[in-house]
Amino acid sequence: MTKKELQDKLALLLEEFKKHEAHMEVITQRRINADMGDDYRENEEAKLVMEQHDIWWIRRGQLKREIGELRKKIIQLKV
Repeated sequence: MTKKELQDKLALLLEEFKKHEAHMEVITQRRINADMGDDYRENEEAKLVMEQHDIWWIRRGQLKREIGELRKKIIQLKV
């Protein structure tokens, strides 16, 4: 890949990361509304919210890793 293609892909990943972070605010509000309480395992809505939260954290980690790898490639191309 050329430097320009890598930079374009990086820009797309950064935009996706920003959208992903904004979506977390929605998930946080759902967690508040689901009344997590001491034992949320009996609350079906709370279970769904926690699953969304877990998936969000996994995707966030993947995005950060991809962004870091692209930045390394771009830096290597500059040298």
